[in-house]
Amino acid sequence: MAFQLLKMLFVGVVTTLILAAPGIVPSWATNLTTLPTKTHPLLVDIGGRRVLLYTEINRKNLNKTNPHWGVVYRGGELSDKAILSAFCIPEEFHAALLQIGARPGNNLTLGQNGAFVQGDELSVSVLRPDLNKSLSLEDILFDQGGKGFRIRFGGNLERAAKEKTGCITCLESCPIGITSNAAYPTISSWQRFFSPNSLFKGKTDILPAQEGLPLILIYQRINAK
Repeated sequence: MAFQLLKMLFVGVVTTLILAAPGIVPSWATNLTTLPTKTHPLLVDIGGRRVLLYTEINRKNLNKTNPHWGVVYRGGELSDKAILSAFCIPEEFHAALLQIGARPGNNLTLGQNGAFVQGDELSVSVLRPDLNKSLSLEDILFDQGGKGFRIRFGGNLERAAKEKTGCITCLESCPIGITSNAAYPTISSWQRFFSPNSLFKGKTDILPAQEGLPLILIYQRINAK
C-alpha cells in the first residue's frame, strides 16, 4: 500500500511539472501566461503559490441542491453527484498543493461529527475563459446556510486513495476530500440526509446549463510569501 501511494505521488509530481500546454487566457488576466486544459488539467504556478485546475460543469447537478459534493474527479465513485467535474485524480491535486508549500491538516477521521477541517487556508477564484472577469465561489454557488466558503487543505491522501470517491473540494469539512470547507463541520450521512449543514447549487445566471462549459479554479495559499 505504501509503495502504491509513493508511486501515485511520484506520478502526480511529474504530471504537474509537465502540464504547461497553453490554454486560452482572458485578456484581463495579465498575470497568467497559460491555463490548464481538458487534456492537461492541472498547472502549478510555484512562483505565485497557485494551483490551477481545469473543471467542467456537470449539467444535471447544476441546479440540483447538493449538501456536500463540489468538485469531484470525473472517474471517481461520486462523480455523478458533483457540481463540477475535474479531470485529474485527487492524488495529483494533493501533490500540486504540496508543491506550492501548502500544509495539509490531516486532522479528521471517518465517523467524526462536529469537527472542522484544518490545514492551510486557500483562496479559490474561478475563471470562465469566455468572460472577461474573475469570479469567486460565492459568485457561482448558492449556499443556503449562508456561512460561505473557507477552503482548507485537509490532506487525507491515504484515505482518498483508498476510498476512491474522487473528492477534490467538498463543501463542508470532510475526512476524504483533499480540500474542504471549514465554514461547516463534519456531519454523518444520516444527519446530512435529515438535517444538512447547508444545501448548495450552481447559480444559473452565472453558470449556464451548458454541459462541459470549462471553468478554471485557482487555489492560492492565503498569506503566501
